[in-house]
Amino acid sequence: MPLAPHEAPDAPPVTIEVVLLRHGPSEGFAYRRLITALGRGVSPDRAARGLALLGEHDEMHVVHSTSWRATREGGIALTYLVHPDPAPDRPGVPLPEPHEIACSPRPGHPSPPDLEIGHVVAHAVRHLAFLEGTDPAVAAHISAWPDLVHALRSLPFATAGEVQYA
Repeated sequence: MPLAPHEAPDAPPVTIEVVLLRHGPSEGFAYRRLITALGRGVSPDRAARGLALLGEHDEMHVVHSTSWRATREGGIALTYLVHPDPAPDRPGVPLPEPHEIACSPRPGHPSPPDLEIGHVVAHAVRHLAFLEGTDPAVAAHISAWPDLVHALRSLPFATAGEVQYA
């Protein structure tokens, strides 16, 4: 049974954040980040696809929700990863360390105090690595980029609760 939409008159603003991922054998991971407000009555998936300028029937890109977080302004940010970047000629930001994990030192306060966009993108990349190993549709898509597959497989293949912190 589908869940009914929930209306909350005082709901915090929701933003859709799209990480457009690219990978090159010598450059490593890089990304572009796009953000938009989620409009009333618009599904987050549709907003993410629209922000990335993907048509409704585009099947050439992976679009996957990778995380959510509270914003400093009191709203919610939903992060989506899109691969490949539909505009790879536009400048991207290098992601030098996709292994870096942000965590809170206080178990009762789960939000990392020093969270930066690089942490969010690194989490999205590790999420993609997890999907490459567990989701046949994503694995089939990613197989067209052997260097990306190799890079993803070099990342720790563990869920958050299994990661060993140094």
